[in-house]
Amino acid sequence: MVIDDYGNLDRVVEAAAANPPQRILVDLAAQTHHALARWMADSGLIELAPEVGLSLIYWHVMDAGRDSVDLLRSLLDAFGGRMQIVLVLNALRGDRFEILETSGQRERAEQSGARVITIGHLADATMQKIDARDTSFWAAIQPADAGGASLGLLERQRVKVWLGRVYEQIGGLDV
Repeated sequence: MVIDDYGNLDRVVEAAAANPPQRILVDLAAQTHHALARWMADSGLIELAPEVGLSLIYWHVMDAGRDSVDLLRSLLDAFGGRMQIVLVLNALRGDRFEILETSGQRERAEQSGARVITIGHLADATMQKIDARDTSFWAAIQPADAGGASLGLLERQRVKVWLGRVYEQIGGLDV
């Protein structure tokens, strides 16, 4: 999807408005944040959402770096307190969030009503195999003869356990 083409994003909202109980997840790269925020502001999306029965939830995925903290600051400047935000601390590849913790942005997000979950660390060797094969987590837990990622028995089990914990975190939000 080209994020600068408002028509693409408009179609997502139109589809959601046509069936408000349906959940629609739009997964965008962090680099699209500014274009997305501009489209949301230009379109008055936050003001329109309740009129058409939509609930908007912005899932902001954090890594341990400065860039994700800067993007969180920008998100809070634009929409903090005006829409639901879930802050996802993605410890998949690292679990040290000192930059976030010392920035004051986590507290700011929580004060504006954001909820915080942590996606735990997955064994580095297993994650590297999944990443190297450019596969999904679903494929990672499948045996190789069923189209899986050729992980060993215990590696697949570790991914299953990890996924179970991730689903538990997300399910605990009741969104």
